[in-house]
Amino acid sequence: MSTARINVVIAIGALTVLFGCATPAAESDDSRASAISGSPGPGDVLTVQEAIDVGAGQVRVRGYVLVTRDEVTHLCTGLAGSYPPQCGSPALVVQGLAVDLIPHRESAEGIVWGGEITVQGSLSAGVLSVT
Repeated sequence: MSTARINVVIAIGALTVLFGCATPAAESDDSRASAISGSPGPGDVLTVQEAIDVGAGQVRVRGYVLVTRDEVTHLCTGLAGSYPPQCGSPALVVQGLAVDLIPHRESAEGIVWGGEITVQGSLSAGVLSVT
């Protein structure tokens, strides 16, 4: 083997050792704690199921809004393909969300629904109170 090839092999080996031993970029304590405990961090957007699992506290939850004929607002996992749609389970009851804030709002037969939305509020006993 020539001296040039030996030098290349040594250089590649040295680079492999250097990059293989490098430490990753530091994470914030909040993100590490969140990853370790499996609980969401303060700015995380949760699914409806994750919010239900958290149970209580200040949360940001993403889902689909559906207002029933009796004017109960739900944040749903999804909307069923029926017309008008039905709320997919699991779901949260939402208090304090103005209907005119629902994006891509439609209505039929007394039911109002819309596109996906992120709602921030206080969660307690399956009820999300918008803040």
